[in-house]
Amino acid sequence: MLGERVEDYNPPQKGGNKKERDMANLVILKGRLGAKPELRRVGAQNTPVVEVSLATNAFSKGEKSTDWHRVTLWEKQAELIGQMEKGAEVYVEGSLKTDEWTDKEGAKHYKTYVKAFRFEFCGSRGDNAPRTGAVGPKQNPFGDDDLKF
Repeated sequence: MLGERVEDYNPPQKGGNKKERDMANLVILKGRLGAKPELRRVGAQNTPVVEVSLATNAFSKGEKSTDWHRVTLWEKQAELIGQMEKGAEVYVEGSLKTDEWTDKEGAKHYKTYVKAFRFEFCGSRGDNAPRTGAVGPKQNPFGDDDLKF
């Protein structure tokens, strides 16, 4: 479901010392998908996962530039974003992660990305909307008529 948080997100907890509680790892991005997302399934449980490139704009001294961000989404969110098209505008919340590994030659490699725990579709309904009937932040899930109680 759009906007649903995944189980492995760990918000700040009570306990520990004040310095530990004051630390945060939160990334918020709003941008456009750089390509059509490709859904993969991994592991013994065939868990859905999507890795997308998200373009955001940056401005410095009156000049506009584009920054690209790697974003990984899992399970239901992966299935939903997997239905979107290149150029869809999305809002993402997540945490910054860095994977480290050593290849066969002994060289260390690093990959930094945003592990999303929430996303929302932001653009116009058009062709970029998920085909599941999922609702973005500015849509009324009950239609345009007023609700009658």
